[in-house]
Amino acid sequence: MIPVLHLRQGSELYGADRALLALSASTPSPYLPIVGAIARPGTAGALEEEARRRGLRAVRFESGSRIDFRCARAVARVALAQGVRLLHAHDFKALFIALIAGRLARVPVVATFHGDTRSTAAVRLYESVARVLGNFTRGVAAVSRALERKLRRWVRAAPVAFVPNGLPPPLPISESDRAVARRRLGVHPDAYTIALIGRLAPEKGHRMLFEAARGLGATLLLAGDGPIRAELQESARGLDARFLGYLQDPRDVFAAADVIALPSLTEGLPLAALEALALGRCIVASAVGELPDLLQGGAGVLVPPGDRSALSDALGRLRKSGERAEIEARALERARAYGVAAMAGAYASLYERALSGSSSSR
Repeated sequence: MIPVLHLRQGSELYGADRALLALSASTPSPYLPIVGAIARPGTAGALEEEARRRGLRAVRFESGSRIDFRCARAVARVALAQGVRLLHAHDFKALFIALIAGRLARVPVVATFHGDTRSTAAVRLYESVARVLGNFTRGVAAVSRALERKLRRWVRAAPVAFVPNGLPPPLPISESDRAVARRRLGVHPDAYTIALIGRLAPEKGHRMLFEAARGLGATLLLAGDGPIRAELQESARGLDARFLGYLQDPRDVFAAADVIALPSLTEGLPLAALEALALGRCIVASAVGELPDLLQGGAGVLVPPGDRSALSDALGRLRKSGERAEIEARALERARAYGVAAMAGAYASLYERALSGSSSSR
């Protein structure tokens, strides 16, 4: 077997974390995935815990600073002790640590870019540095075509590939599931319900949704937590907006919703969109990242990013179940093209090239 150590920081399970877990659970032989969770001392290790719950090998690395050489040395020690042949980084900090650890343990590195957030000047700087660091890997994967094009302008010394996220097929949602979910969440059986599932951060477009929803008389389900929760609660005054907090399993939210809204200002390939498609939910999304390709042909409704009026019009039209039916049918059909097996196979090819030192994919 060829052990591959994945590295990602974070204390909760959002889209990129769930994609990492799905990849790890589906990685084909001869590769043996190990989930490496980088967490602040004293914080819960949701990624590590969920990996173990799924029967995956997992290890926790504690780190209290953005640039952490001590953590990198710890990763190198684990890599040597467990015979790791490849490090796979899934965010900026993980990439920095992987490159240092890889040099110490003489193990090559690959990286997945899950999308830019551009939320602050510091984050924009980190994201730019990460693109430069991509040149020191043996291969870079982008989860959207737009991100792939951007990375090709920055990464010239390593192969760049488009590898969309994938998911195993979920259990379908029945009418009884929908009724039960609405009762659990306190949503009226007949309420027009719009859900946004994602971190409470500026790039996710919550404020745009609030502005677009005024006058629609809709119930808003907001699953997720993040740094601007208090500001968003203030912005949502006067709306029936339910802040549900972070949910490890948002299935009830998908079941209760009539429409899944993704009014993001920037995206890669959000797992919430793939989950919504696979469950046959109607999506209204900004035309950013991979979403235009994902939802083309009527598998969802696209609106220009930042266009409150277009978003409001789309949400108003979809109040009628008849307007949603064809979209939901096409969503289920489109989801079949984004299976986890295809994602795992693409990464296996990336690993093979990285271990052979090949760059023929450029």
